[in-house]
Amino acid sequence: MIDTPTERAEDGPWAKLRRRKVVQWGILYAAGAWGFLQGLDYVTDTFQWPGQIQQLATLALLIGLPVVLVTAWYHGDQGRQRVSAAELIIITLLFLVGGGIFWRYDRANEAPSSAVASREPPGAPLAVAEKSIAVLPFVNMSGDTENEYFSDGISEEILNVLARVPELSVAARTSSFQFKGEKRDVAEIANQLKVRMVLEGSVRKQAERVRVTAQLIDAQTGFHVWSETYDRELKDIFAIQDEIARAIGDELKVRVLGQGHGTTAVSGTMNVQAHDLYLRGLTLWQTRKEDALFAAIDAFERAIAADPGFAQAWGGLAMTYAVLPAYTNRLATAVSADRSLDAAQRALALDPAQPEPYLAMGNVAAALTRRRETGAALLRRAIDLRPSSATAHQWLGTTLVEMGRLEEGIASLERAAELDPRSLIVANNHASMLLIAGRDAEAIEACTPALEYTPDSDLCSWIIGLSHLILGDRERARPFFDRSAAAWGGGTDQQVAALFDALDGRGDRKAFARSLMAFPERSWKESGSGNLFGDFDALVVLILLGEPGLALDYVDRGSRGDPIDLAWGVLLPSVDPIRCEPRFVAAVDRLGVVDHRAARLCAGQS
Repeated sequence: MIDTPTERAEDGPWAKLRRRKVVQWGILYAAGAWGFLQGLDYVTDTFQWPGQIQQLATLALLIGLPVVLVTAWYHGDQGRQRVSAAELIIITLLFLVGGGIFWRYDRANEAPSSAVASREPPGAPLAVAEKSIAVLPFVNMSGDTENEYFSDGISEEILNVLARVPELSVAARTSSFQFKGEKRDVAEIANQLKVRMVLEGSVRKQAERVRVTAQLIDAQTGFHVWSETYDRELKDIFAIQDEIARAIGDELKVRVLGQGHGTTAVSGTMNVQAHDLYLRGLTLWQTRKEDALFAAIDAFERAIAADPGFAQAWGGLAMTYAVLPAYTNRLATAVSADRSLDAAQRALALDPAQPEPYLAMGNVAAALTRRRETGAALLRRAIDLRPSSATAHQWLGTTLVEMGRLEEGIASLERAAELDPRSLIVANNHASMLLIAGRDAEAIEACTPALEYTPDSDLCSWIIGLSHLILGDRERARPFFDRSAAAWGGGTDQQVAALFDALDGRGDRKAFARSLMAFPERSWKESGSGNLFGDFDALVVLILLGEPGLALDYVDRGSRGDPIDLAWGVLLPSVDPIRCEPRFVAAVDRLGVVDHRAARLCAGQS
């Protein structure tokens, strides 16, 4: 390296750097670069420029730093040095290295999209929608668990605001709230929920004041798109909750959609106890277990007792009664339907813009009273009011399949799975409809991820087991039936063992088939009955056992009673051996479903 004549041999490296002003130039460059990036961040944020601009600018400034330092070494000492060949070579090499880095960066950014393009057919949608968001449960920083309702309530109200925006895809509460209390990377959460943006925040209550902090993160770039802190006095806790939820919701519409500000009404309560009970009811409703559903009814009824004008609690009560017959025998289907409709009507009288009453009435019409056209219309109305309602898309999907519109129904269920990727019941319904379509391997794929989130649940384990059984792979099917039996209990493990003994030739097939027929109707809803097989899978089992006559008896008997899942069971391809039998055709007619396979298989048969 060339020294100037003024430098002394005894000068150390640090003295040389100072004399040539390398340190001063470096500090000045760093300060200028930092100021430039701050200004660029503001401009990018204001005009909503792509986040890649900020990344490229940062990369360019980092590459420029060694160029500035080399220039300072040669010219920092009052500019007395002429440009030398060594200097030119070093700067040229730095620019070549910098260009290589830019090239690598550009290729890295192009690679993911190219990879997606190679896997997806032309015109296929991207895996993650550009205008999609998940609202994570806000963290309670108050150190008091009694304040949990407030932090959860903020998240809930923001979800309600955003879910009503047609252009925005919002991850369902079922999935986003599963990350509560977990320390996960935002990119990982976004990947699991299939969203582009993630909203997270915290709530801190202290004395008579509350501070709510929210921040919006672009998971693809890792950059913070927006953040804000709200400080309020706790004079009216729910007025503050609604105000902040609307403010954040309006801001997100601007940041994510580029829309102007607007107000969206938030239906709620001013009663703290009622709101807390409502949130408990929602959580219990999502589990889809008998005891939990009755506990949800109790929570919603107590919320209504605390505030009779709480429309959302009436809607939650209507939704719970609408699904109750599928999980219990403790209340007659007709009674559940009446109570659901009554609660739905009360909710609509209080808030006509609430989607839950339409959801409940739609499910009662389609699933409980076999008025599927009416049910589909009500469910579409719920989607109009809340386009991001996973439950609305789920129930509409199963209803359309029952109406013979198979592909349209499965597409609706795929939408539900996109909105609520961690929901067990959505995965279960999606897989069930895929089985009806004869897409058994896809049914396994639809339900397998759910077992990672809740390995002890039987909602997906039995559908995966049934899929393997239909595919003829008993070895793979057995562990999933064992898992379901372990979750259900009541001696069902012995029933599973007897079934596989019969299928493998170690037991009496006819004897097992008769034992299955001997169970009372809907016995599979009784945890101590010893029967794991319901209307959906019992038909498949009877056919696989080589007993089509008993399968026909099962359909004929079930269609005259109070069936829930039999409407799906008769649509399975596995029951084709009895599909054209007059008794089967009459049973399908009583169930009120459209058999999409009958027209092709039974043409010309009398």
